[in-house]
Amino acid sequence: MNLEPILETHLDDSTKGIPGGTAPFRLRDMARQGWNVLREDLPLPLMVLKQAALEHNSAAFKAYLGTHQLSFAPHGKTTMAPQLFARQLADGAWGLTAATVNQVQVYRRFGVQRILLANQLLGRAHVRYVAQELNRDADFDFYAIVDSSDQARHVAGLAREFQLRRPIQVLVELGIPGGRSGCRSVEAGLETARAIVKEQDVLALCGIEGFEGILAARGAEAREAVDTFLGALVSLLGRIPDAWFGAAREIILSAGGTAYFDRVAAILGAARHARPVRVVVRSGCYLTFDHGAYHREQDLALSQKRAWCAPLKPALEIWAYVQSLPEPGLALLTMGKRDCPYDAGLPVPQRRWRPSSKKWADLPGAEIFSTNDQHAFMRVPAGLDLAVGDMIASGISHPCTAFDKWRLVPVVNQAYDVVEGVLTYF
Repeated sequence: MNLEPILETHLDDSTKGIPGGTAPFRLRDMARQGWNVLREDLPLPLMVLKQAALEHNSAAFKAYLGTHQLSFAPHGKTTMAPQLFARQLADGAWGLTAATVNQVQVYRRFGVQRILLANQLLGRAHVRYVAQELNRDADFDFYAIVDSSDQARHVAGLAREFQLRRPIQVLVELGIPGGRSGCRSVEAGLETARAIVKEQDVLALCGIEGFEGILAARGAEAREAVDTFLGALVSLLGRIPDAWFGAAREIILSAGGTAYFDRVAAILGAARHARPVRVVVRSGCYLTFDHGAYHREQDLALSQKRAWCAPLKPALEIWAYVQSLPEPGLALLTMGKRDCPYDAGLPVPQRRWRPSSKKWADLPGAEIFSTNDQHAFMRVPAGLDLAVGDMIASGISHPCTAFDKWRLVPVVNQAYDVVEGVLTYF
């Protein structure tokens, strides 16, 4: 990947998280600013990435994938941070997953050569861009998903209009009743595959795809539903005649894989076909993990003694000041919906740092129970020592809606020195 344009980006105090009065500097020189979070060198609120946790998660997931012979196309929508993409590709990722064509455009700008668009491709502007990229770069390895005969005809018609010179590789998407996109049955998936084959001058069937993560809301009962869904992907593969895969050198079976990568490994990994089968997981949140939804999923997996990887560690932390203690049992913090995710759980208070004494303290029983645009409401148990100006470090739930609130995310070492900065491209 070509990260030079990112590292050469000039930043100043118009960017959230940079102190007022800071002279413009290049991102590559961020560590040279000598900033430390605990010294209050940076304004709060502030979201940071913890270097040690990133490195741990990177190594843990890489080891798991290697042991289970899984390919990996991490979902870039989580971070939209090419610097983190580069880390994932260096760890051996087969490619990157995108959710929108706009994300594909960002990936291509920085040199990503293999992209799986885990969403329906449609619309003139989107198909035109994909056709232009495929025609322009013979080494661009692109995949999209199709879930209906209508979509297959729609994309094929536009591809011909834009004079596509080599077929778009597509996977049939299987979904679940009441879920989002995807064929609602194996039979419907078979009909969609047949429709793709009819457009084989511009579409090339190369595999099956699904997203099991939507079933995670079922809690402890989700595993059975996930296993059934993954089994349906394998069943659909078995129903498709080999000839329909045309010149494909291998068959791709792909699933999400953040909360259930062990089940993906067990069930999709057992699929057999006349051609080689590549099982591709698309976890987006393993690298940063969290203190909320994904942590609960890991706890459940470990309690069920599933074949999990080395436990992942939360790498994201958001910091805010205690702004006001207006009444007993309530603290107002200087962060809100503009700064932290709230769609899958509110931030989880972890520790207090008191700059005046330079001491840490735990926060037993403290709970953030509501947020406004710029404020968080924290319930404070009786006897918990808090003062205006204390710094509160909180974990987050759902990395996908944390990164999109920050253009710049500092990376910190264990002493909270800023060692680099990560830019996002939402």
